[in-house]
Amino acid sequence: MVTTEVDAAWSSVVSTLRASRERTEKSEGTRTQLDVTLLTGFLGSGKTTVLRHLLENPGGLRIAVVVNDVGAVEVDAHLVKGVTPQQISLSNGCVCCLLADDLADQLEHLTATGAYDSVLIEASGVADPIVIGQIIHSANDCRLDGIVVVADSTSVDAQLADQQIAPLVARQLQAAHLVILSKCDLAGESERQEVAELIANVAPGSRIIEANNGEVDLGLLVGAAVNGVSMANHEGAGGLAVAALVLEPAGPWNPIEVGKFLDDSAHRLLRAKGWFEDLQRNLFQLQVVGRRWEIERWSGDAPRALVLIGLNPEDVATTKDQLQRISQD
Repeated sequence: MVTTEVDAAWSSVVSTLRASRERTEKSEGTRTQLDVTLLTGFLGSGKTTVLRHLLENPGGLRIAVVVNDVGAVEVDAHLVKGVTPQQISLSNGCVCCLLADDLADQLEHLTATGAYDSVLIEASGVADPIVIGQIIHSANDCRLDGIVVVADSTSVDAQLADQQIAPLVARQLQAAHLVILSKCDLAGESERQEVAELIANVAPGSRIIEANNGEVDLGLLVGAAVNGVSMANHEGAGGLAVAALVLEPAGPWNPIEVGKFLDDSAHRLLRAKGWFEDLQRNLFQLQVVGRRWEIERWSGDAPRALVLIGLNPEDVATTKDQLQRISQD
């Protein structure tokens, strides 16, 4: 962790260099490029919470958003709906592979409008940030301004110990110029320190900051290009192959029964998210990250659907069938 004085100095340097770069572009008569910041992190790390906070505190910047949901139901896009006037949703695929051309086209469209100062891309949790960074870099009049990774302080150690997902998690950490350690309110001081040391070993030199409820200063994310962003991609790696199914309509279920199922079943979901109804047509939001889950009453409209994500298609299909049977019991 760094001190407040170093934080202030770092921010000052970024602001000064950014202003200098913009003045140089104008004086040379060159066409100003659109800065694009990539927000990445594994499934359930807290990216959408960070994104919502940034959009609610734009600091005078005109920000466009690209949200990539790996499932067919645009859950993350719905969660930031209404927070920004310009939002583009790319769903049912990953922008580092299936939707790469769509991403490049949308970025070039945003650049052509001249209406925005910056673009924030929320990548799917299984995306390779280096591949997306190269897509941004190759888009006309776009500039990769930085890669930020959100890491869950309560589960990143288990993720890095899992041989199936560890290579991608490590790659996300290593590509980033800034690591946001999320959900710190759920971890003790010693646990947070151990996680920070673990990340520092996996991604030496990365700046690590703690955040609760996604509260991050936008100034820490913009202007990152002057700090250097790794674009090396010698391994030819890509995103993690996952299976995603949609359960729709979701419910009607008793929320207590859903919680019991998630506690007692042997499901192997990496992630589940969405909304379901109870017998009185009340709406609830469900968030599942591994064995941890959360059910909250939801006010407002939302699709009655859940996206289920796992490594094994059979495991995901089995969990979907088991959830469907809850409403029949």
